[in-house]
Amino acid sequence: MTEDPETNSYKDCLLMSQNEPQDIQLNEDEEPPTEQDKRKRMIALRDPVHAVSLQQFVYEKLKAQQELLGDEGFRSLMETVDTEIVKQLQEFLQKF
Repeated sequence: MTEDPETNSYKDCLLMSQNEPQDIQLNEDEEPPTEQDKRKRMIALRDPVHAVSLQQFVYEKLKAQQELLGDEGFRSLMETVDTEIVKQLQEFLQKF
C-alpha cells in the first residue's frame, strides 16, 4: 500500500516498468517472450485499473448519481441499499 499525497488516500498498487529489460534471465524450460506477449504486456500497462484510484472512482460515480437524482432522490436510493454496504462505503470513502 502506498499513500497518494494528492488525494490523501492509500492505493494498493503493482509497480510495473514500461521498459522491457534487455537481458531477461530465463530458466531452461522458459521461452523468450513473443511479440504477442510484449504487446499484451504493453496493453496491460496502459489499463486504467493500474492508474485510477478506486476510492476516487467510487466517490465520483456516487457524486454524479447524487447530482443526477438530486439530494432527495439520492437519499431515497441509498435507503434501498443494505445498511452494512452503506456503512462499508462510508468507511471506504471517509477521506473524501
